[in-house]
Amino acid sequence: MPDLNAKGIEVSSRSTPDLATSRRHFMSATTILGAVLTAVISSSTRALANGKGHGHGHGHRRNDGGGGVQCLLKGTQILTPQGERSVEDLRIGELILTVSSESKPIKWIGRTRLERDGQTSWKDAVLPVKIARGAFDDDVPHSDLYVSEGHFFLINGLLIPAGDLINGSSITRLKSTNSDVLEYLNIELDSHDVILANGSPAETLPGDVSHLEYDNFDEYVALYGTTLTPLAPYEAPYAPIVMSRRGRRHALRSHLRGMWAPIRDRRQPLEIIQDELARRAYRRSAA
Repeated sequence: MPDLNAKGIEVSSRSTPDLATSRRHFMSATTILGAVLTAVISSSTRALANGKGHGHGHGHRRNDGGGGVQCLLKGTQILTPQGERSVEDLRIGELILTVSSESKPIKWIGRTRLERDGQTSWKDAVLPVKIARGAFDDDVPHSDLYVSEGHFFLINGLLIPAGDLINGSSITRLKSTNSDVLEYLNIELDSHDVILANGSPAETLPGDVSHLEYDNFDEYVALYGTTLTPLAPYEAPYAPIVMSRRGRRHALRSHLRGMWAPIRDRRQPLEIIQDELARRAYRRSAA
């Protein structure tokens, strides 16, 4: 049984930025600037072709957060007092271990089944994020872990979504899968908590999410006699939630902070964690 830590994964919060990290941020910033320039040129070309000026219309950002449902892919191993069990085999009322070493009963398990025909491709928003074995620590996770991009992990006492930990090496977004079915599940306890999924501290289902997002929401109504609303009353999360701000502008600022960090380190806590996990992945690949 792994050592449980109420703060979850411990990543150095006072790392010394190096030139390799700075170079990686420079390349990412260059990519973003290139994409912005390409978009501006393409937009201007289309406007001229249509006989229109540049205008001052408002843009919009896509929200590919997977519909707000944070889930574990079928097959994920959950730690119980008797050992690990696949999440799909667990049942309401059974005990599971939390990161604080407490055994707590399962209140409900939300299930979502997604299907496609062989002629269509999966949308990026529903494809899982792969967290490779050892991405967080020497044996954390102890085997490859697959979750939705909005599923949170406890790192340095902060809850961070998997999508913000992607580094293109040890933590990646799957671009495709041969499977025509994806099954996601998540566990709800009496309150928001953190459990061990393939050995990694992953959140349980928050009580203030919409149960309507899950295929078996009628089971929840039958069990608890609750009229489902889009959101239940607010519930304080297990730990502070930290997310990167979406959009190219914020991403560019983040990469610029990382690029200049060896000279003047102004990185935010999430950015330091991202850099440390990317550095760990690089060292493992070079070993």
